[in-house]
Amino acid sequence: MKVLSRERYQEARRFIQSHGRDLEAAVLTEDAHGIIQALAPYQNEDGGFGNGLESDIRLPHSSAIATSVALQHLKEIDTYDQADTMIQKAVVYLERTFDQQRQGWFAVPPEVNDYPHAFWWSVHENGQSWIDANWGNPSAELIGYLLRYRTYTESLPVDQLIDQAIGHFLSLEAFESEHELYCYRRLFTMHPELYSEPCRNQMKRAVEQVIVRNEEQWKNYVPFPLKFKPAPQSLDVGLTDQDVQQNLDYFVDALEKETHITPPWTWQKTKMPGLRPKKNGKAFSP
Repeated sequence: MKVLSRERYQEARRFIQSHGRDLEAAVLTEDAHGIIQALAPYQNEDGGFGNGLESDIRLPHSSAIATSVALQHLKEIDTYDQADTMIQKAVVYLERTFDQQRQGWFAVPPEVNDYPHAFWWSVHENGQSWIDANWGNPSAELIGYLLRYRTYTESLPVDQLIDQAIGHFLSLEAFESEHELYCYRRLFTMHPELYSEPCRNQMKRAVEQVIVRNEEQWKNYVPFPLKFKPAPQSLDVGLTDQDVQQNLDYFVDALEKETHITPPWTWQKTKMPGLRPKKNGKAFSP
């Protein structure tokens, strides 16, 4: 097992603190008040989050995907009154923007096209982005937040939506989107009582289908092991200790060489209708 040297660890921390946003700096130091203060400017009057919180979307208006990003942070500090207030407002936004026909949310509104954004967020003539091809991203995760904060949920049938989310997950035979699986992992992490044996078996089958174990590919935008097992206490998704350790060693080696790892994607554009987006030359599954 490789261990990152203290010197490189401190250099990486300094890089985040000097180059990252206030949010990332606060998350790094586990500063709850700092996280709240950093998130506040991203929340709009309607309760949703926007204003570039999801960095690939410069849209100032609220979106379901940006709101999911905010709630990932807020749920970790929801014992603080200010965080709880922000969550209540976000739930109001989610109820108001719930699409009855979809029985969920579209990731971004059409207005995203009027602002700088990565092309995979572009909303097409059918009212959907590439992300929306996979229902669970972010709807499954957002339903998980409604269940967690159901005392603030007034107009949506939470139990029915949970049954729907689980049913959708169990019905999948092919897994086209690792991001949809990330959303389900967050749902089951928030509500381990829902991680029944059928769900666990399905998740293991899904992860095995999409996981990339080839170390040569980890420099690209791929679902490597730590994406599914980010912490020792994370859900059992069928990965072995060797899977996780090899992935950790890879990033230790990378950070011993550099103080940071550059994200492996760019805002490339395509004018080919129906062409699935790519990141670093690799097929991108939203």
